[in-house]
This record gives sequence, structure tokens and C-alpha cells, in this order.
Amino acid sequence: MSDPLIRSTPLHGASARQWLRSRHAEVEPDPAFAVTGQEASAEGVLLRRIWHTAGSIHFHPSPRADSRSVVLLLPLEGVFTVSCREERGVVVRGTVAVLPARAGATITTSASGSRLILVVRPSGGAAPPSDLVVTSSPAAPVLVAAANALLDAGLPVSDGLRTALQGLAAAVLTR
Repeated sequence: MSDPLIRSTPLHGASARQWLRSRHAEVEPDPAFAVTGQEASAEGVLLRRIWHTAGSIHFHPSPRADSRSVVLLLPLEGVFTVSCREERGVVVRGTVAVLPARAGATITTSASGSRLILVVRPSGGAAPPSDLVVTSSPAAPVLVAAANALLDAGLPVSDGLRTALQGLAAAVLTR
């Protein structure tokens, strides 16, 4: 179990690129680009809340993900476009983007915005999508509330919290 990482002061330019690179992501060189984030992780789950200025971030496939893990992208503020393989979707508040954790993706914003990123293997028999899916789910606001509470409290991801996140991910997938 790891302790949460909180970066409350935005990083700019090269520092922002390095922070993203250490998280298997890349952004074009731009001295005006800024990013900040909080994250918590444990075996089988990674939760991250990220804010950044306008731009495109390419996320490489998660090296820790198994074939049944998914990436859930939940907007907190702003709108973003996500591209995964040949698929592309616009994600707004009230929707969620779901993609296989073993797939890379590019997130593009035309303005500053923030989102939650959850990489997890959903509980039960919830099957991960084979490609990008943008959908809505009545369980998404519950997942957002739980994830924000965990990150705001600075809690590590315990076994119970991991189980809760896995269950909420399954609820989002089953709509």
C-alpha cells in the first residue's frame, strides 16, 4: 500500500513534462503548460485527480494493468476529447470514458480542466470494453464522491477502499 501523493502547487513547462513522464504520459514541450495532481495507489488500483492547462496528454498503456483492468476517465471540470486506437469521444460532466488499461489514449483540452483517472480491475464479472466507450451511469457520481473523499482526506488505499473502488467501477460498467 502506498501513501497518497499530493502536488498542490502546479508544475510548469519541463517540470510538468517530467512529472507526467514519471506517470507514463507525455505532453508536447510548452513552457506555459501546467499540471497538478493528487494520487493514491495500492496493488491493483491507481486513483489520480489531475488538473492541467489546455493541451494534449498522451497516456501510455498502464504497465501494471492486467487484461481485465480498465481506465475510467471522469471529468470534474471542463470538457475533453479522448482518443484510443481508432475511437474518439467527447467527455463532459455527467459522462465517463472507459477504455482497456492496456490501451494508450490521448486526452485533448482546449481550456484548463480536471478529471479523475481510475485504473482498476472491476469486481464481479464486469467485462472490460475492447475499445473506448463514452457513456453515462447513475453510479458515476457515487464513484466521483468516493474518489474525491479519499484523495481529499489523503488516505492510503486500504483493502476495504480498494474493494469499494472495484465495486463502483463495476457499477459504472454495468450502468
